[in-house]
Amino acid sequence: MILGATGCVRFEPKPLDAAHTAAQFDARTLETPELRAFVETNLSPVPAWPPAQWNFEQLTLAALFLHPSLDVAQAELASARAAEITAGRRSNPTVGVTPEYTVNPASGVTPWIATIQFDLPIETAGKRGHRMARARQLSEAARLRLGDMAWQVRSRVRVELLDFHDAGRRAELLSRQLAAQQRAFAAMETKLSLGSATSAEIAPARLALARTRKDIADARVQSDEARARLAVAIGVPLKSLPPSASLNAEISTDAVLASAEARRRALTSRADLLAALAEYASAETALRLEIAKQYPDVHLGTGYQFDQGENKWALGVTAEIPVLNRNQGPIAEAKAKRAEAAARVLALQARIAGDVDRALAAWQGTQMRSDALEEFRAAQESRVKSIKAQFDAGAVESLDVLTAEAELAGEELFHWEARVKALRAFGDLEDAIQFPLSLDLTLNPRRSEP
Repeated sequence: MILGATGCVRFEPKPLDAAHTAAQFDARTLETPELRAFVETNLSPVPAWPPAQWNFEQLTLAALFLHPSLDVAQAELASARAAEITAGRRSNPTVGVTPEYTVNPASGVTPWIATIQFDLPIETAGKRGHRMARARQLSEAARLRLGDMAWQVRSRVRVELLDFHDAGRRAELLSRQLAAQQRAFAAMETKLSLGSATSAEIAPARLALARTRKDIADARVQSDEARARLAVAIGVPLKSLPPSASLNAEISTDAVLASAEARRRALTSRADLLAALAEYASAETALRLEIAKQYPDVHLGTGYQFDQGENKWALGVTAEIPVLNRNQGPIAEAKAKRAEAAARVLALQARIAGDVDRALAAWQGTQMRSDALEEFRAAQESRVKSIKAQFDAGAVESLDVLTAEAELAGEELFHWEARVKALRAFGDLEDAIQFPLSLDLTLNPRRSEP
């Protein structure tokens, strides 16, 4: 017992203080040396530090380094790896001491009888190997879930960064449209003052001005909200986010994701699919373990007895007799769990196929719409040039030119909205395929423990 106690692990208390952890979060920043090392390790070419403009890839790496959800996934992975130690343990032998006292011993013989018994359990049918294999498979599933969580973090950064850029760009384009509408409205008021127009004729233009002003205010509010959501997506307080001017929201697209190879990759090697396959393998190993439990374990026993001056040794073998129970219930449960895991894999694969096909169709559709709007915008620009030429020739009045310019400014907004829809559709396609992302996040350089 003394020998066993010397190797025991001692408890180390680590209390959590909500005020302290809140202060730690508020102190987070994007300019730490640890984050710099992480970015420089995983990004080529290495950016200047701190970056003058944070692009999407740099913000993604910051989120992968800082986001709390990845700390949770890494903790789950650590728990799964610790479970491998538990699965590989062997049962300890036991020892028992049973002193006895004889009330009426023979003359000259000690009345005490000392009995020592040893028990050595032996697992049969490879149960320990099955437990270890199952623990490894669950550990692999946890590692793959970490990769899936990393992709979700990347996806959220992309969505919020695009929302932020979209709101800011819309506010800028709406301001241009408002300026063009105001010039046209000023010309209408001039005509009204000269008696060449009526109040009813300029009422729609006044309403359009009010609507555009409202849209600008909405866009600015949406920009502030998206900026706050972007800070959440990265895992830092809002005050630590770089200035708006330092956030470069240009997100590139890659037509390679529209290939059959990309679809095949998604259907065979997405992180969540591989995790589901690992969980299926674990369920199958669990069935092997329950089947192995049909075979009883063996206990080797030996003992020594000092009986009134006589030394006695004993050796025995103990095993359960599987007569009333052959482990049928746990075997049936394990079979059902394996079938359930298989169904989950097939359902996930079907959902992935549907997500890829839907996202690809949406992206291609938005590309076609953007092309059509590009042609329409070119036609609108030609129309404005034509009206200006007519104005120079004295064939039309200035209001016609200003109205055409206001319509062109509105068309710029439509064109931008189409581009944003295309970028969102491409983001959905990236999410469906989960490519590119090839970082190994199983070892986080940041200490997340309190």
